[in-house]
Amino acid sequence: MKIAFFVNAFPMMSEAFIANSAAALIDQGHSVDIFGVGNAAPTGLSVKSVEDHHLEQRTVNMRWPTSGVGRLAGLPGALGTIVRKNGVAALGRLRPNIYRRSMRDLTAFYQASAFDGDGEYDILHCQFATLAEGVIKHRKAGFLKGHIIVNFRGYDISETVAAIGPHVYDHVWPEASGYIANCDYFRSRAVDIGCPEDRIDVIGSGIRLENFPFEPATHREENHVRFLMVGRLIERKGFQVALRALAQFSQLTKTPVKVDVVGDGAMRANLESLANDLGLGASVEFHGARTHSEIAGFLRRTDVFLAPSMTSAKGGQDAPVNTLKEAMAVGRPVIGTIHGGIPELVIEGETGVLATENDVDSLCAAINRLMDQRSNWPQLVTRARAKVEEMYNLDRVTQKLVALYERTIAEENRQPKVLQSGSQQKLQARNLLQYFPSSLSASPKALRSGTIFSSAEPRLIKSVRQLACGGPASKSQHQIVTE
Repeated sequence: MKIAFFVNAFPMMSEAFIANSAAALIDQGHSVDIFGVGNAAPTGLSVKSVEDHHLEQRTVNMRWPTSGVGRLAGLPGALGTIVRKNGVAALGRLRPNIYRRSMRDLTAFYQASAFDGDGEYDILHCQFATLAEGVIKHRKAGFLKGHIIVNFRGYDISETVAAIGPHVYDHVWPEASGYIANCDYFRSRAVDIGCPEDRIDVIGSGIRLENFPFEPATHREENHVRFLMVGRLIERKGFQVALRALAQFSQLTKTPVKVDVVGDGAMRANLESLANDLGLGASVEFHGARTHSEIAGFLRRTDVFLAPSMTSAKGGQDAPVNTLKEAMAVGRPVIGTIHGGIPELVIEGETGVLATENDVDSLCAAINRLMDQRSNWPQLVTRARAKVEEMYNLDRVTQKLVALYERTIAEENRQPKVLQSGSQQKLQARNLLQYFPSSLSASPKALRSGTIFSSAEPRLIKSVRQLACGGPASKSQHQIVTE
């Protein structure tokens, strides 16, 4: 199968599951292209084991100026790229009635410039539901072809819905062929706001278990207990609650603690200050963002892994946290919170210990409870490893994903393909010219007198005008816009 992934940017240190999934599909003989459509800067590849797949060669990260003036200045270049890749007639696809606000702010032109030819794929997989709107528009315009699959992973089904409202994805439900939630909790939330219940599967984010071999900790002679937290330093991860709970645990039980915090984010300075205020300054070390192999090393050195996720002030929630799966895979006892999809993986007394989210006393009690059960840790971590193998083994997850793709492709297309007539293309070109800022729809002479357009660019607009008035651009015109 030929598959396109749509993400905000690639690669991202905090999104190893994207790289893992793409590499696993390629290993099974499928083709995967990755489009970063969020105008975001990649932060790096955290999964070194997939470097030989050279995913960067399959990736296009779309970037455009953040200011309106900058986007206007770069617009002729974006139009020229569209023509070079798709021909002048492709400009007629950029219709205001399809792109709406993304045409008004000009981002549609920059995104469309990334697609070659007809953008034909078997599957168009939106890895985050917030990206579906753009993919739907590009497919309607003819820059993409394929069945759309929409993933719900976290912020897109929690924070986004809280901010915009339950009808935020109403325009998506009729367009996508299938949906994926990474946990039962988010599946229920998606169904509650209108997702077709018979078209949404639960497929978790798989992990490469070979990178996290089961190595339960042996008896340690140190007189302290070492805790580990991994994730972005943002409110939703709950590290601020965990630091308070650890300070309380240490004070009540007279147990020295060591705490490793791996990750980076906007709250780092606040968390460092909080650790000092709690008297934990010398016991807490902030390591910043690290690669997957480095995280595996931290997991092997720790005694207990904490995943204290909580609902943020903006409504953001987590699925089962990936580093939580990895800690359980390695054989470390874990403490999670009753939050989002975490209880689907961490079962009290069976695969870990749970606390009420955003509750210092409850989390402190959970730490105490786990420490009182040290004699039961071997059985606990063995069951936890089996749970991860059952739910998140990458090969098994990839098989589920491929089965969903194949089932989707086998279904009859819901909407017949309609070829556009020449008159329709002319009308689209006229609409495009009318929608451009006045500086672009001006005469070639006026354009040449401007300061932000080169002398070749008016001839691009002339090509659009000729299409609008009666026929395709000549070969010489096509050469002009591809110079």
